[in-house]
Amino acid sequence: MRRSDCQVMKMFDFIVVGSGTGGATIAKELAAYGKKVLIIEGGRAVPAGKASETYRIIPSGVEIWQTICLGGTTLVSMGNAVRGPDGSLSEYYSESESELGVTLVPESHMGKGTRALLLASKDWKVMPKAIDFAKCRSCGMCPLGCPQNAKWDASKYVRRAEISGAQVLTETHVRRVIISGGRAIGVETADSQEFRADTVILSAGAVETPRILMGSGVQGVGAGLYVDTFITVGGIFEGVGLNRELNMALFIKRDGYLLSPHYSSFLVPYLSSKGIRARPVDILGIMVKIADEPTGVVEEGRVIKGLSNRDVELLERGRREAEEILISAGVNPETIVSTYPRGAHPGGTCVSLVKDFSPVLESLYVCDASIIPGPLGIPPILTIIAMSKKLAAILTGRA
Repeated sequence: MRRSDCQVMKMFDFIVVGSGTGGATIAKELAAYGKKVLIIEGGRAVPAGKASETYRIIPSGVEIWQTICLGGTTLVSMGNAVRGPDGSLSEYYSESESELGVTLVPESHMGKGTRALLLASKDWKVMPKAIDFAKCRSCGMCPLGCPQNAKWDASKYVRRAEISGAQVLTETHVRRVIISGGRAIGVETADSQEFRADTVILSAGAVETPRILMGSGVQGVGAGLYVDTFITVGGIFEGVGLNRELNMALFIKRDGYLLSPHYSSFLVPYLSSKGIRARPVDILGIMVKIADEPTGVVEEGRVIKGLSNRDVELLERGRREAEEILISAGVNPETIVSTYPRGAHPGGTCVSLVKDFSPVLESLYVCDASIIPGPLGIPPILTIIAMSKKLAAILTGRA
């Protein structure tokens, strides 16, 4: 709801800035524990199936794609739920998987394209996903927003937080954290409104969280950006229909990169430029996602994130393997093309400030991908949920 629809309390136990994976999770946990929580989100609330209307593309050398809405980029994720390498989060991973109903993609939801790729390599593993497969129609619409609402997204946790008493402000941008006597006491919004709380938690993501900190006078943030850079390699396999089925149902994890079945509409113009008539239904593709080096920088007015020599090498290594698998699956080798590099999972920009869930300063915490050291190279949602649960347990004296 917008501010005009919300009877905002004058004082909260916690203000959570951002309603993506980290913000929604920690708000839900804190509200369930009886805390007075205010969630402030810069975007608007949209139905899951309309999430693509809120895409924002950040030009940074490597384009960064995000959705700015209640629930954040989780609304256009593929539903992947992969554990990260942090062993200290084990119990929180288990709790998260149970809550989200994480399960391996069943064979019933693997379409013709996925099955063709499965037969082409013995190294595929089945992807764990936070999807209700009783509702999922394998329509291929995950990156645009699930029309069946079958996929977990962070707006579901926001609703649970509201049921527990949390209040939500959408379309409200936070300019800075209000700091007095060395501690955070609230936030100021872009329209100069102030909200007060005992504790402030920034969960605005690896681009906006460091910018809020910069605007608050906190130094040493913004460097170390990684974005899980990816390309899609694809070609013609007539009638394969990968565009109409659940994508990323399989994965192969290599040293430095990950492969997964993936249709991209960007392949169509690349094929057309080669004089190849390409219908979406005839394209079989594989995503190559690398653990890119954390060499990017977020500044107040721009984001800088290019490709290092190592990044280029990893993309090429992955591209070659993807091409080999596609040919083995039946793709015409003369038709294989690759998209330009993009990024969708920015992280790492506040790592230097936070160690073992410590506060940035008294009563100011960060809880999003900006505190995950990079490179990561795997879908980060489950890791962010687990670490948010751990921070909530610390803040409520349960850990």
